[in-house]
Amino acid sequence: MNRKRLSMLFLVGCILLTLVTGLAAAAEPGAQLNLDAYEKLSGVSISTFNEAPELAELVTQGVLPPVSERLPVNPAVVVPIEEVGRYGGTWRRYGHLDWATYGYLLHEPLVRWAPDGVTVEPNLAEAWEASEDATKFTFRLREGIKWSDGEPFTVADVMFWYEDVLLNKELTPAIPTWIRTGDNPPVFTAVDDYTFTVEFDSPYALFVEQLACSGTQVFAPKHYLKQFHPKYVDEDELTALVQEAGFEAWYQLYGNLTNVQTNTDLPVLYAWKLTREWGAEGLRAERNPYYWKVDPEGKQLPYLDRVAVYYTSDWEIAFLRVIAGESEMQAVGSNLADYPLYMQNRERGNYRVYLLPGVFPTEPAMMFNQTVKDPVLREIFRDPRFRQAMSVAINREELNDLFFFDLADPRQATIPEPSPFYEDAFAEAYAEYDPERAKALLDEMGLEVDKEGWRLRPDGKRLELTIEARQPDVWVDVAEMVEKYWRDVGVATVVQVRENALWWARVDANEHQVVTQGFMTHPLMIGSSSLNLTGWPAWAPLWAQWISSGGATGEKPIPEVLELMELWEEYKGTVDADARNELGRKMMQIHADNVWIINAAGRAKPTVAIVHNDFRNAPSDWLYGGPYGMEGGFHPEQFWLDR
Repeated sequence: MNRKRLSMLFLVGCILLTLVTGLAAAAEPGAQLNLDAYEKLSGVSISTFNEAPELAELVTQGVLPPVSERLPVNPAVVVPIEEVGRYGGTWRRYGHLDWATYGYLLHEPLVRWAPDGVTVEPNLAEAWEASEDATKFTFRLREGIKWSDGEPFTVADVMFWYEDVLLNKELTPAIPTWIRTGDNPPVFTAVDDYTFTVEFDSPYALFVEQLACSGTQVFAPKHYLKQFHPKYVDEDELTALVQEAGFEAWYQLYGNLTNVQTNTDLPVLYAWKLTREWGAEGLRAERNPYYWKVDPEGKQLPYLDRVAVYYTSDWEIAFLRVIAGESEMQAVGSNLADYPLYMQNRERGNYRVYLLPGVFPTEPAMMFNQTVKDPVLREIFRDPRFRQAMSVAINREELNDLFFFDLADPRQATIPEPSPFYEDAFAEAYAEYDPERAKALLDEMGLEVDKEGWRLRPDGKRLELTIEARQPDVWVDVAEMVEKYWRDVGVATVVQVRENALWWARVDANEHQVVTQGFMTHPLMIGSSSLNLTGWPAWAPLWAQWISSGGATGEKPIPEVLELMELWEEYKGTVDADARNELGRKMMQIHADNVWIINAAGRAKPTVAIVHNDFRNAPSDWLYGGPYGMEGGFHPEQFWLDR
């Protein structure tokens, strides 16, 4: 798809003036349409609904109402990627103690990205409209959707999130950048039980697209969470609940209870609901009997009975089990460097290997902490010439050949193609291997060389760097090669391998100097990414704190970063696609000049997914990444086991 086509699709998505019904999306494999739109487009009427045998038995016993009463008036119809499936089975997968487990399957926003990755389709909201100036948006929820405990999902859940969570200073000290224009949050207004408006004081052309991205949920189960909110509960009663749970403040208790991986009582709208909380043995999630999507035959989804996530502290060990056939599908944690191993064991493990195109601009990134505690290092790290030197000291072609089998693009960190404001010049900035140029830049900075050939800091001490690396293992391998490249230009460097939890704790505490890290960004969106410090903030944690808190905490960024954030605010509010793309180019030019994020091996084109041959409807060529909801963006509800 060419850039002009992308821009046109994006513009149409931003300034929709009529209600969206889903008719614009063809009933192609992987599409999701409203029931009425599907019937009109396909010519097939779905007059009756069916359900999993175990749920039918509960209906017979009087435990559940009939399936027709559990589904909304206009359910979403998911067109299977391969074929209509059968009920039953468990999806086994692996994860460690963070969100990259069951959480990667949980993607049910108001609207969602369509299979093409650039247009938006209905989801919890069956329709929406936007004002011509992109300041006011009206959403219509599907009437009759129910939470996993059978309670109705209505605008009351949206208004609870807005009034009692977003605007509550104890729960939300600072309004996130994705839900505001400038410094101000929007105004949510309930029109009726299923219709609400969102109005900004300045244009927000990307708002609907932002809502399609993972992590932008604008609702919460009021009927459940209000039990733990001081607006709805007697103070003494709430204090007793807080103390009983071992917390000091109500907002700590509230936050703990919203953790979908540990609270088995939390009502959800996902295909599977947690039944065993995350711990050393992993977790279990069972079919949600009130899930609100069906297949083209009227069968209530999901097909799979349950999801089982097994704990792993080591991805290498986990993938030995995966290739032994002990997982139905696994993408997260895969190692591109182990691609030959995965391919060699396909027959024995009875699986196929997919290379999913991703939105990972780096493999991996090398990030110098711009807010590092050492004031001398801070001065060095903030000099663009130092980062430029460290970038051209890296031999990306060699890294690509050694670890990625020429499947990565040796390039600099920038917006990935097919973004309409991608330019080769951004990807080529300081990406060539030129150690002599690196030395010249370090000389220009005045970083002298001692008698042993090592660079000295301005205070006369030897310039010594620590790269903190973590799994996946290939990132450690890359870091060790980067250590060699930097030592070759006189910068004494060592690699320290950290356990994941410790790595994150140190980054959050601003304790690191340099880290290896990957990140994702949508080809049309820059929000929630390292490129504007609203995603992984490892290259400047204190600047990120300042940005997210509206200046209340952290450290005010340098002028170039402030300009970057100002351009982002202007970008997301610009309706005209050509003007918006020009702003995107300006942002990427600032990154190209400053190389705050140094790409090591290059852009990682594919993510490896190992899919058991009995596991059906898994896409082989869909975009994979955080903005799309990871595996949650693949409509996991239509996965099934042919056993």
